[in-house]
Amino acid sequence: MAQATNYLENKFLTGLLGGTNVTFSAKPYIALMTSAPSDSSAGTEVSGTNYSRVQVGGTNQGNFSVGATGTAQNSGEFIFSDAGSAWGTVTHIALYDAATGGNQLLYATLNSSATINSGDIFKIPANGFTITMD
Repeated sequence: MAQATNYLENKFLTGLLGGTNVTFSAKPYIALMTSAPSDSSAGTEVSGTNYSRVQVGGTNQGNFSVGATGTAQNSGEFIFSDAGSAWGTVTHIALYDAATGGNQLLYATLNSSATINSGDIFKIPANGFTITMD
């Protein structure tokens, strides 16, 4: 289950209760993390040769289908570039509002960590990423 950051919670409340239109400039980007984020801390994002965030719905990337019960699930797979160096052990993923920098929106712990070595390709299979809001 994904956890919303303080930034996203405040953005939502501002829109809901503050009478301000809340918009997002583009679909979010998925980041790979080697240490745990929290509501107020970004954790440590992967840094290595060929690493970049993957945009939801971007070229050759999956998208999310939003259900009627407060859940969204990816309808296609997300594929990261071939690792050009060792990226470390990925333990979490996060959604950001920008390709670099930006604001972390959501984060989640992987069911099992994955050590990414040079030449490896990290993929999130279709139906492998579920976001639940309750």
